[in-house]
Amino acid sequence: MPKIVQIIIKSCDRRVLELEQVKNWLTENGFKLSNNHYQVDKTADIIILTTCGVTQLHEDFTFEMLEKIKAGKKPGAQIILGGCVPEINPERVAKEFGGPTFSPKSYYKLDQIFNLPRKLDTFERPNLYKMEGLYRSDVGNTLDTVKYVTSLNLHSVMRGLKLRINNRKTYYIQIHEGCSMGCTYCAIQKAIGPLRNSKPIETVIKEFNEGLKKGYKRFRLIGDCAGSYGLDIKTNLGKLLQRISEIEDQFTLELTDINPVFLKVIYEPVKTLCLQKRLSNLYIPIQSGNDRILGLMHRRYDIEETKQMLNELKAAAPKEFKIGTSVIVGFPSETADELQDTIDFCNDLNFDWIYCHGFSPRPGTPAADLPEQLSGEEVMERVNQFREKINEKESVVLDFQ
Repeated sequence: MPKIVQIIIKSCDRRVLELEQVKNWLTENGFKLSNNHYQVDKTADIIILTTCGVTQLHEDFTFEMLEKIKAGKKPGAQIILGGCVPEINPERVAKEFGGPTFSPKSYYKLDQIFNLPRKLDTFERPNLYKMEGLYRSDVGNTLDTVKYVTSLNLHSVMRGLKLRINNRKTYYIQIHEGCSMGCTYCAIQKAIGPLRNSKPIETVIKEFNEGLKKGYKRFRLIGDCAGSYGLDIKTNLGKLLQRISEIEDQFTLELTDINPVFLKVIYEPVKTLCLQKRLSNLYIPIQSGNDRILGLMHRRYDIEETKQMLNELKAAAPKEFKIGTSVIVGFPSETADELQDTIDFCNDLNFDWIYCHGFSPRPGTPAADLPEQLSGEEVMERVNQFREKINEKESVVLDFQ
């Protein structure tokens, strides 16, 4: 009988193709994947939990989930911990888990853990993945189905269902790995490593055309910091997008994780795609609407210039175009007026969705050592203030309720 492996994915969408590669690797090496996506599989011989550590709450959720797995698994079943948390807080992982781990920059450890005839890196990374269980926010979890669903508003449920449907029709292309931006609050860069493995433009175009030949009309480019694509191979995302805009077939494109510092580089080809009615979604995390706070975050762009470019792109795009962002509120030394700048920016742009994160100091990050840290209560107060002052309240996704 083949051994059963349950993979519980709690890491972000940037990891999905990598984990699909892992699934294919395990299947081809004789393992059977569990189809149980709503509770711990008591028949599983191995349970892999992939994690997110973007905030303290996400990290804490990892260890809550570990306890549920320990309580629910069959005796003798092995647990393997993956994702970002093992790199972000290895001391806590060693103390509270102590088992085998891997991260986005160390998938090779799976070869060491399993010691299988066929190695992971001999498997191509696919362009499709199956969205299993419920669609959830980063911290939402499919193993607490009722609790999670009842915490959502109707807007979030409908958006989740739409994303699930679109997932089946979308062709994904991972264009690079890693990030070298050095944002002062970010612990994820410790887990994903520096920018690397940008695919040559011709390779991306080839994959794009392969998707078109298979009948796909929706495409999404995936990268940890997609705006920085190509800097390791002496090209840039603007040049790639220009080539994509020259493709004659009908399609729509989603762009995610574009640091606004790269907006100038991609502005003209993005505007072309908007005018062609080919850009369906743009996710551009501004994090703050105040230049002083952006300086402390090491986010090197002018907020008014960013606003002007985004408004021009929205004017060029069709009415179906959707634009989203992320913000961090309660950053060290943030004043009430600076928080209001972020609120005003979001209201002026009228984003279709906003991921609102309350700041939490992450291990080893410069922001954790900045003076004038706000208390947890003060941060939550500002989160609530942000939510209440956004014109379209239903657009705000609070992933730490």
